[in-house]
Amino acid sequence: MDPALAVETAFKAKHRNIEEALLRGDSDVAKLYDDATIFITGGSGFLGKQLIEKLIRSCNVRKVYVLLRLKKGKPAQVRLHEILSDPVYDPLKKLYPNFTDKIIPIDGDVRELKMCLSEDDWKTITEEVNVIFHMAATVNFQEDVRTATITNVRGTREMMLLARACRQLKSMVHVSTAYSHATRHRINKAVREDFYEAPIAPEDMITLAENNEIDYLNDILKSRGSDWPNTYTFTKAVAEETVRTMAADLPVCVVRPAIVIAAYREPSPGWVDSNQVLGASGLVLGSILGVIHVIRGDTNNRMDFIPVDVVTNVLVAAGWDTARTHGQSGRQTKIYNVTSNRNHLTMGHLVLIIDTKAREFISPKTVWYGFMNLAKHKFVYIILNWLQHYIPASIVDSALYITGKKLRLLKIYKKINNLGSVLSYFTLNEWLFEDGNTLGLYNSLSTTDKVLFNCDMSLVDNTELIVMWILGLRRYIVKDDLNNTEYGRKKQLLFRIAHYIFMTLYLYLIYKLMCFVFSVIGFF
Repeated sequence: MDPALAVETAFKAKHRNIEEALLRGDSDVAKLYDDATIFITGGSGFLGKQLIEKLIRSCNVRKVYVLLRLKKGKPAQVRLHEILSDPVYDPLKKLYPNFTDKIIPIDGDVRELKMCLSEDDWKTITEEVNVIFHMAATVNFQEDVRTATITNVRGTREMMLLARACRQLKSMVHVSTAYSHATRHRINKAVREDFYEAPIAPEDMITLAENNEIDYLNDILKSRGSDWPNTYTFTKAVAEETVRTMAADLPVCVVRPAIVIAAYREPSPGWVDSNQVLGASGLVLGSILGVIHVIRGDTNNRMDFIPVDVVTNVLVAAGWDTARTHGQSGRQTKIYNVTSNRNHLTMGHLVLIIDTKAREFISPKTVWYGFMNLAKHKFVYIILNWLQHYIPASIVDSALYITGKKLRLLKIYKKINNLGSVLSYFTLNEWLFEDGNTLGLYNSLSTTDKVLFNCDMSLVDNTELIVMWILGLRRYIVKDDLNNTEYGRKKQLLFRIAHYIFMTLYLYLIYKLMCFVFSVIGFF
């Protein structure tokens, strides 16, 4: 058996206790969802797909309504069919071949008033739904402020209005982000599981977005949102204020996950979808394939990587806890930070794992020797970026141009540089995310539910997590089926030799070129 496949198989066997816990049928959390009707927004996203799978596999739900907007001319029914073809559902298809009968698409759009629901769909949802998971959002860090506000803030307001109209609502879970209040002035400080003062009143922001040009909105963002790094975190902070002010007596909670990465255990270790390459997974993938060699980052910076299945467990368990405690005297809307506060992984440790342990399971589809340099200072990053990315890319593209082929490498590196710049706020800074509510949630679970819905990050082995992440990138993104790992190792050895020979000649040529330039300057 291929070494990578053997590791994946052994890891799956190690966690069969989840299947055993399911068979016992004594889960307190699952009882909330027994014969329940669920309404989900954001079901087409990475977290949404995993949540749908977990609910159907672990809980005997009656129906799952999934809000889906028209996209690329495809209606909700067609989009749902495409979503359910994702490999995340492969294990579920073997357990429950007819599980799709429980999933019902609803045409709608959180960016529209009343989420663009028809009268019949509004009536159905408000009469039947017991639990709501609101995850829909634009997660584009460079989204314009109007679109981000309409989607993340007004969309949350419309969801809260729908929740208030639901006659049988037992619980609502609003998904935010751990970075909603990880502002510049809180760097190296605590971020509590609490509501903070919003930068602007939600209704004021919505009104501004609905009635003003983008230039004016950008001025507002500069004056009110300068403490936030991007429109995503800014509008998520305002969206939390929407929940706080509209919650009143609703059974609602807020879950704040940090950087969500590949699955640790469920339903398949390492599962990741293609959209993740636009974030942290893309940087790791580029590194192991030998494409990306330098990013902005601090070796000692603590990163809050959270596997998607742990986040899902918190969502399901938080929904249960909210329903269980609703109505208790003095109960307030709870916030759950889902971070690695008690199990940190530094940037330096991540690079070390990739360079040592993960290298044993390298893909045969690598294009060069895989390594990663971290540059804390911008000046150092610019130099390394030119030496290791832009100049080699220009040489390759010149060769492609001469042979009449399409130029693309320099364009790719410009996109990589943009991605790295967007993420540098998080790779260069850190916060102390308090997670007492999340730990308390885990401690309140029964023995069975601690297995089924583990939400304690201290139980996650970071080395295993990174290895599974890399195997998942191979299986689901590179699609090499975890085969030919031995060939990949031999290929890396040859690439390593070639890399050092090339870099020696390359740096020597640059040195001679610089000497020539300075001599010319000196002559004149």
